[in-house]
Amino acid sequence: MQLRDLFNELPWEKGSITPIELQRLLNSDLNVHHDGQRAERLLLDACEQLPQRLEPHIALYKMYAYAHRMGEARRHVDHVLEEAARQAGFDPDWRALAPDPEPWRNAAGPRRLYLYSLKALGFVLLRGGEVEKAWQALRKLHALDPDDQVGGSVVLGMAERLLEEEALTV
Repeated sequence: MQLRDLFNELPWEKGSITPIELQRLLNSDLNVHHDGQRAERLLLDACEQLPQRLEPHIALYKMYAYAHRMGEARRHVDHVLEEAARQAGFDPDWRALAPDPEPWRNAAGPRRLYLYSLKALGFVLLRGGEVEKAWQALRKLHALDPDDQVGGSVVLGMAERLLEEEALTV
């Protein structure tokens, strides 16, 4: 997997200008699996150089999740949730958000990155064995994004299957 692959499927905002530091990362011919330490260092540097940009944090949490480093993935997911909420002007705690999809329809910018990262939170929680918490986060995502703009239904389906399996074994 190339470093630029970590940026695939990101909900890029149309017409936004990508800073040169981020463009360098996207053009980097670096295999994350073969040179993970260098890829991590480049992404951490990008986070420091571009503190308002959330994409490097998203790439980091994806890289950490793929490497089964769930604690580090969770830290960056939480950072994106907090920063996206701050930038968009709403409560970063997903549990406190009203289950009203209207403000989230056609989400763009920080709102879309928040939804995307709420899906990532569910995935990270699932991988960490916290199925009930993951299900709760993903149900909130579904309430906010019933049109499934960020593909949360796939991860929600995984959580529901795991809960069903747990119920059968009890």
